[in-house]
Amino acid sequence: MIDMNEYFDGKVKSLGPKIQGQKFTVGVIMPGSFEFGTGVKELMDVTHGWLEVEYEGHPTKKYSKGQSFSVPAETKFKVRAEEPASYVCYYG
Repeated sequence: MIDMNEYFDGKVKSLGPKIQGQKFTVGVIMPGSFEFGTGVKELMDVTHGWLEVEYEGHPTKKYSKGQSFSVPAETKFKVRAEEPASYVCYYG
């Protein structure tokens, strides 16, 4: 089964299955600034465009296509995009 998530009036959307207990999502972020919270550790691979990421204890940094970043569990983080961007997110 593929779950669909939609946030911020449709400006962020993701699709994701759980395969052999591993959850991941593939998503698109339209231009804007958005704040998310994690329940578990998240590893994000940027697959198109770039994302500027900020969270406590981590300097604000831009990640472009082919780069990855990790966000600890139970953390609020901000993401900003100036153009459409896509990602793959692995949970846990």
